[in-house]
Amino acid sequence: MILKILLLIAFLYIVYRLFGGKVEIPFSNKKNNDKEIDQNTLVECCKCGVYITKKEANKKGNCYYCQECS
Repeated sequence: MILKILLLIAFLYIVYRLFGGKVEIPFSNKKNNDKEIDQNTLVECCKCGVYITKKEANKKGNCYYCQECS
């Protein structure tokens, strides 16, 4: 009986290591946090050089513009 438990634990460990040890928690808010962090990234206005967050900036082509410059 103990041998079966040890073999099961060894099997589960091997499967865990095969997948890189990355076990994702279901229903986690990680994707929402990544999007929020991306929106709060500072970018430079191409015209005046002021730094603003991506969610406040207006993007035209490859450039970001502040409210006054757009």
